[in-house]
Amino acid sequence: AEAEAEHQRAEEARQKVVEEQERLRKRAKGISVEFLVTRLDAELRKAFGEEYNDSTTFVDLEAMLWGPPGKRFKKTVDFLGHATMENSDRGGQGVSLCTAIASHFEDAVSDASHFISWTWRYPVRTFLRTLAEYCETHQLDQRNTFVWICFFCNDQFDWLSGGGNDGVQTFGNIIKHIGKVICVLDDYVAAKTVYFSRVWTVFEVFTASVERIDVDLALMDDAKQRLLRTSVDELKQAIVVDVLAAKASDPEDEQRIKGLIAGEDGAATKTNNIVKELFVKLIGTLLLS
Repeated sequence: AEAEAEHQRAEEARQKVVEEQERLRKRAKGISVEFLVTRLDAELRKAFGEEYNDSTTFVDLEAMLWGPPGKRFKKTVDFLGHATMENSDRGGQGVSLCTAIASHFEDAVSDASHFISWTWRYPVRTFLRTLAEYCETHQLDQRNTFVWICFFCNDQFDWLSGGGNDGVQTFGNIIKHIGKVICVLDDYVAAKTVYFSRVWTVFEVFTASVERIDVDLALMDDAKQRLLRTSVDELKQAIVVDVLAAKASDPEDEQRIKGLIAGEDGAATKTNNIVKELFVKLIGTLLLS
């Protein structure tokens, strides 16, 4: 009887692993860079007209697609059906942008090849242009480079309504599942950067580094031009990582992440050093090239 019970427990554990892998596989769908840089802009202009322009950030786009904070989902533009499609996972209407895009452009969505570490404060067009330049520089076929970007790939009707999602576990598992990270960095200078001021990006890079996952860099053009006039010593002084000063939109997320990677004595300094050393190496390599 004991052996049978042990076998049953082992089978239940195995089944949980299988189910988790299947959930990850479904969640880790990415959007092709080709679609993002060739079709998305046109679709956004069609949906929002002049409201969508060069200065539009993803924070702006968030309000346009799901409603501003305090008025979530009250008045949303149905972008490619994202607000009206039936959701097979949780029931009701509203799906991820990735799901909506796949319903119109089947070839635009497939298993993600890269996890994108970035922030919603970036201008949409600048961000997409940086992804395109990265693919060109690294000779990646945009049609077959599928990127996991939280804004598109998470069901924001669920996440923005406080659906009880464990972002720390989800993002950590997806990073490990995909196995490649591209950090889209707006700037490396402490006074200018948004990237290092956000605790999620610090967490993502720290997780990838600890798990020995491939991390690469896509630097926005203004910072890239400044880099040409920068020495390695100046670069080391310019990059400042301070996990305790970094912020998240959700205070609970912020506190949990800081508890995980900066909660113990000396942990914040260790995290800062790990992230800074990685970026000094990545940007230094770019500088020397």
